[in-house]
Order: sequence, then C-alpha cells, then structure tokens
Amino acid sequence: MALSQEEEERDAVDLLAQARTRLAEGIAEAGGGNRAILRLTDEELAVIDTEPMDERLVPSPHLAKMPEDQRDTAVATALRSLVSRELIEVANIEEIDELIRQQEAAEARGETVNERAPIDIRLAEEAALVLSLRGSAERVLAADLTASDDTSHAFVYIHAADLFLVERVTSGGMHLFTLTNAPEPAAELVQALVDPFGVAETEGPEQRLSPDALDRDSVPRSVRRVIDTALVVGQLMVLSDAEGALVTTYATGKEVMTVTVDEPHSPKGIVAQTLSTRALRRKIVKLLKLPKA
Repeated sequence: MALSQEEEERDAVDLLAQARTRLAEGIAEAGGGNRAILRLTDEELAVIDTEPMDERLVPSPHLAKMPEDQRDTAVATALRSLVSRELIEVANIEEIDELIRQQEAAEARGETVNERAPIDIRLAEEAALVLSLRGSAERVLAADLTASDDTSHAFVYIHAADLFLVERVTSGGMHLFTLTNAPEPAAELVQALVDPFGVAETEGPEQRLSPDALDRDSVPRSVRRVIDTALVVGQLMVLSDAEGALVTTYATGKEVMTVTVDEPHSPKGIVAQTLSTRALRRKIVKLLKLPKA
C-alpha cells in the first residue's frame, strides 16, 4: 500500500531527527568541541548545490565577481577537483567520455554534435551531510563582517541544542564547514570574526538608544566614538519563522561594542554596550539557543 504524501513527509522528518541525534551523539563520543568536516570553494559548491546562485542564502563572493562566460569553465574545473578529492562520483563517466570523444571527432570533421549526456552525480557522505544540514535548519544565525578591504560571512545552522553546523565564508570564496554539539564552540568561531583583534576586555554599562534618534549626532558621544573608529563592523541576525534578534558589532583596536535589538518593538528598545570576551561570548550563545517551547 502506497504511503500518502503526509505520511511520506512525516517519515522524512523522523529520519532527519534520527540522523541529527546520531550525529550529536557521535560528536559527543569523539570528545565534543568543533569538528572541521569539509572545505569547498564557491565553484565546488556550485557543482553540488543546484539552487540558483541568486536565490541562495549563502553568498559566493569569488564566483559572483567572475564574468558569466568564465563561470562554466570554473565550475567544470571544480567538478574535476571534486572527483579527484573523492567528494563526488560521476556514475556515468564512461558515457560522458564517449560523448566527448564523439564531439571531438565531429569537430575535427567540421561538424557539430549537440547531444548532451546528463551527469549522474553521487555525493560522498560528508558532502551529502553538509548539503542536508544546510538545507534543513529551521533556524540560522547569519553574520556578516566588513572591514575596510574585506568582507566575510558566517552561518550557524541550528538543528538542536546539541547539533550545529557552522559555515564560514572568506572573501576569496572558501567555505569552511564545522560540526559542533554545543552552542559555546559554535559561538567561539563566530566571535573570532566579530573580534578578530581579541580586544573585547571591558564590560561597560548599558546605554539605551532611542529608535527615533539614531543618527550620528543624536547618539551618546561614547557610542559615536566607537562607531567612528571601528575597524570591523558586523551584523548578526537570527533567521527563523519568528523575527529574531539583531546585533550590530563594532570592533576597534581597543574594544568591542554591540548595539542590540532583542526583537521588533522590544520593551528594552535598542541597547549599546562595550563587552568583555565572556560577555560577548554569552551574547552570541544566547542567539544560538533555541527558544523555549
């Protein structure tokens, strides 16, 4: 008897939950902490991620700068790289090789062959795992960090209280994937981007800002000073069905300040504060924790 669509979807959800549990248990058995699992370039991701580039949550900074007529060549080269790294297997490689030989022979005769063979790609376990965890998270912490000559990104895919996938994206288009079974190690990776100079030392008083007076001349002088001298500006946002917190970070050569809106129309309003290393870590961990049911 065939399953209904609702039953199939329920079974898929159950299987995903079981896989998440096994993953979290495996990380815990290995000692916890951060477990680097994969590195991919923009081009390599374009091979295995079929979603159109302009519809993806995660940017591809290197590929985006490339002229469109060069992207196909870059992606084809990336396919060879993935095969050599044994991250994918092209199941019909003989068929494709034969077609290439036919096309080369036809070109030598001055003829054109328009026949194409679909590529049957099978992913290695770690590549399939990354794509699955990227696409199935219901809650994501997105961080964009901008310096004078550099932009980097981090995405933390939140699956459970003990399962997180962290994706860091460099300005050169390298994607670094890390698994962890607790929010603290994941927060550590994000904090390294927010405070690259390790200068978050002093925790200052909270300063409440008026939503109606956020222009440069209206904020307190101490806040304006940090904003004006910031070397790295970050924006951390929780993406989920419900609107989440928004934290803007300013890192100077001496301190780190955050400007936080806990939620739209938050009773606390907008709060600016310089933070110590521990306080900054606590703030990022809070963003990563699942809301209480």
